[in-house]
Parts: sequence; C-alpha cells; structure tokens
Amino acid sequence: MKIAIDARGAVWFRGTGIGTYTYQLVRGLTRELGHEFMFFLPEGFEDGVLGAGDADWVAVRENPDWQVEQAHMVRSMEEAGVELYHMPQNGLNLPRYLPFPVVVTLHDVIPYILPQTCNPAFLRRFMHQMPYIVERADMLITVSHYSRRDIIRHLQVPPEKIAVIYAAPEPIYVPLPQVPCREFLRERYGIRGGPLILYVGGFSWRKNVGLLLRAFGAAKKELGPEAVLVMPGRATPEVDGLRQLARGLGIEEQVIFPGYVPVQDLPQFYGAADVFVYPSLYEGFGMPPLEAMACGVPTITSWASALAEIVGEGALQVDPYDAAGLAEAILQVVTDTKLAAELRQKGRDWVQRYSWKKVVKETVLVYEALLD
Repeated sequence: MKIAIDARGAVWFRGTGIGTYTYQLVRGLTRELGHEFMFFLPEGFEDGVLGAGDADWVAVRENPDWQVEQAHMVRSMEEAGVELYHMPQNGLNLPRYLPFPVVVTLHDVIPYILPQTCNPAFLRRFMHQMPYIVERADMLITVSHYSRRDIIRHLQVPPEKIAVIYAAPEPIYVPLPQVPCREFLRERYGIRGGPLILYVGGFSWRKNVGLLLRAFGAAKKELGPEAVLVMPGRATPEVDGLRQLARGLGIEEQVIFPGYVPVQDLPQFYGAADVFVYPSLYEGFGMPPLEAMACGVPTITSWASALAEIVGEGALQVDPYDAAGLAEAILQVVTDTKLAAELRQKGRDWVQRYSWKKVVKETVLVYEALLD
C-alpha cells in the first residue's frame, strides 16, 4: 500500500498545534513497517529532515496559482502508484480529480463558530472550500469528540465518516528541575521573579488572555511583588492591546512577553513555572495544557469546548468568564503545596493516555479500512 501525505504543514506551522500534529505524524509514519509513503514538503525541505525511514520525499515549489501546484502533486502521485492521499492540515487547497481515496484531518471548525477571530482571507478560503473538502473526503479524522460534534453540526457530515484520534504532546516535554530552568530563563531571556505563572498558546481573542490578566491583577497582592506572569509567543497585533490592559491594571512590570520562543526552549519555560494557566474559550483540542502536564506543572484550564474532554482529571478546571474565580484558583495552587503536588501527579498520570505511537497506529488503521 502506497500512501501520500501532504507534510508541508510540519514546516509551515511548526510551533502550532497543527504543525506539531503533522510533524509528529510524519515522523511516526516514516518508521511504520508494511506500507510505503510519499511525503510532500516545501522545496528545500525534501531531504528527509522530518525523520529517517524508507519514504519518498517530494519537493513542492510554491506557486501563486495553487491549482498549478496541486496539478504537480497529483501527477507525482499517479506516477508513483499512490493508492491513498492524506491531508493532515484541514484539507485546504485539496486537489481536484484525485483517482483514489482521500483522508483529511479537520482539527476544528473555528471559522464557523468564531469567524471574528479569523484572518479575513483565511476565513473566505475556509468557508468557500470546506463544503467540497468534506464531500470529497472518504474519511475525516478529527482530534476530539467535541470537534466531531461541531463538524457534524456545522457541515452535516455523517457521523460514521469521522474518526476521532487524539493528538499528543511531543516527546521533548518531560519534567525538569525547577531551579536550573529558572536559571535558564534568567540567563537566556532576562526573566526573574516568582511565583511564576505561565501561559503558552497565542493571543487571539478566543484564547481569553485578557481574563488571565485581570485574574493576575486581582491576585497580585497575595502573590507578592516578585510574582510574574510570563506569556511567550509571537508578537501579534493583539499583544499591544494586552500590554495596554496590563498597564491599566497596574501590572505592566509583572507581565512579561518574551516574544517568540523556539520549541526546544519551551520545556524550560514549563519547568520554571509554579502553575500553568490556559483560560481559552474555544479549542478543538488544546495542546499546551498537555505539554504542561507532561512537564509535571500544576495546570489550570477553562472547562470550555474540548478542554474538559482533553485535560479531564489532570487539571483544575474553571469558568472562563470568571476572573475572580480564576484568581482564586491561581492562589490556591501557588500557596497550597499539597494541592500543587496532587495536580502534578494527576496531570502526569492523565497525560499517559496520549502518545504519538497510538496516533500513528490508529491513523494507519483508517488507511487500511479504506483500502480493504
């Protein structure tokens, strides 16, 4: 069985949930015995950078006319005798006239639920293409039962056409001693102080970071003058508004935006934290809380959308609209060493159910069922 995978998202979206999913899936598939794989990568990355293994790596030159780009991919697949095609990053620009089964991983349908949070050009493309994508795909994979229900509701996809396969944190996320991690943050990023409250996950409105700032502001007196809220991530337009909010709350000096942090440095950020907080309003999955739990960090999330399903008993869940309640939860975790220890253990126990080996195995079963 020869399977083609559009692996370009592993390069384009590295550091995001979709990028992590594509990267780890591809790395796992390169080690999968019994099947042949062809991976499409952006030109310049076709040397097998995503992992070793017996696979074909095909360069795709970016073309302003995506139909020309896709015609090249279809021709390459036909010449190689491909029997199935998988697009792991939502299926946008799915090639037309594919003469074999198609699998699409549709992570969520945020453009249907929170269109105001999407880039206008992306929103138009998503809304225009998605009806064709879900009709053409022989099978959809999504990453939570919550997302599955949303896909059924908004796109009228038959339930039997959607497989739920949970993603997982990357293997680099493991517990690290806090003191060396604090030293790393001080030397590399100039971050000092503590307790250290950490948020990772972007600054879109749906991430609800404003509520976290208000909660931190409400808790700052009890947390002490040295407490810091650290929020790494690319500087987006939303960051300016968050800085203004922090200034208005009188916490500007205690809120730290380190900017973009390489993936390989994130375990040290988690390791330095006293608590990780993720108050998002909507997630199709929610990778950062699992990363934090894998690192042994006491974790607080909202109970909104897929988060309750994904973090389960491994995190403390709060109302995403209650800043006072979140402030109280942060204080409880920071001041109650017994509670913090319980959350560390519960998080590490819970996250064991997620693994990339399991993702790869279940994904291959989807392929095999379509070709049986």
